[in-house]
Amino acid sequence: VVDETLRCRKIVKEVLDFARETKLERQSASINDIIRTTMFILERHASFQNITINKKLAQDIPNVMLDISQFKSVINNLAVNARDAMKNGGVLTIETTMDQESGNIVLIFTDTGEGIPEKNLDEIFDPFFTTKEPGHGTGLGLSITYGVIKRHNGRISVESKVGHGTTFTITLPVSDLPAS
Repeated sequence: VVDETLRCRKIVKEVLDFARETKLERQSASINDIIRTTMFILERHASFQNITINKKLAQDIPNVMLDISQFKSVINNLAVNARDAMKNGGVLTIETTMDQESGNIVLIFTDTGEGIPEKNLDEIFDPFFTTKEPGHGTGLGLSITYGVIKRHNGRISVESKVGHGTTFTITLPVSDLPAS
C-alpha cells in the first residue's frame, strides 16, 4: 500500500509539474557537475548495478544559467530510460562537448539497449506516450525533458536502431540563454 501510494504521489506530481510548467530558477552552473552529482546517486542504486556508466565530460564546458533542479530531472529521466532499455545490462555513455563554432554545449546520452522502433520515434516526446508496462512509467519523462530543454532554448534529438541502442543529443546555447 505504501509503495503504491508513493507511486501515485509521484505520478500526480509529474502531471502537475507538466501542466504548470514551473518557473525556471536559473543560476550559474556547470553541466558536468550536474551530471556528476545526479549520476553519483543513480550509480549506487541497485537497479543500475548491471549497467556500466562511462562519463566523457569535456573540460572546456563553460558554466551556463539554468535551472539546476530541472536539469537534474532531465539527466535522471534519460539515465533511467536507458537503464530500462538495458534489462540485461549494458553500457550508458554520457558525453559533453563544447561546439566552439556554434557556441553550444552538446550532451550525448548513448545506451546499448533494445532501441526504439522507428514507428515510435515521432511520438516519444508526446505527453503520456509510453511503451512501458502499466505501473512502470507515466509517459511524462521524455515530454518533461523536452519541455525543460526547450525552455532553456535548447534542442533534443534522438537516433535509435532496434537491437543496437539509442542516442539522445541535447544542444544548449551558452550565449543566448535568457535571464529569469
